Amino acid sequence: MAWTTPKTDWATGELVSAGEMNAVSENLAELDRVRKTVAAHTTKNDIAIPHSNTFVDIDSNFNLTITTAGGDVLVHFHGVVVNGPFRIDVEVDGTRLGHDEYGLRRGEPNHELLNFTHLVQNLSAGSHTFKLQGRNHRTTLRSHAQFWVREI
Repeated sequence: MAWTTPKTDWATGELVSAGEMNAVSENLAELDRVRKTVAAHTTKNDIAIPHSNTFVDIDSNFNLTITTAGGDVLVHFHGVVVNGPFRIDVEVDGTRLGHDEYGLRRGEPNHELLNFTHLVQNLSAGSHTFKLQGRNHRTTLRSHAQFWVREI
């Protein structure tokens, strides 16, 4: 199914054909499909993240790809980090969203909840890859951490 440009040149008293009603139905289904474009990953096990002075991919399972119709995308992460400090960011199609301080956590060497939701605006239509990245000093990401992206 694909989007069909709706009829706009209606005449007074004109009857709606079955084909035109089918086009409306298909357009509603397409809007619903696009609204549900989402990718997510939840960890099953702890992930030991080696020391890194630069932002690196945390885990290949946190590299999510979605195909969008163009517009805005919500990016979300939540998880428990052990042994901070830990900096986290998201790379979209090769460009990091944040800056050096984005997602900075200066925690005690114990469990700390880390979460954020970020709105990426005006993303072009097409396929986009979102990568969860971190910069840290021997940190562990506990199981059940979740990373997701969703077109809105």
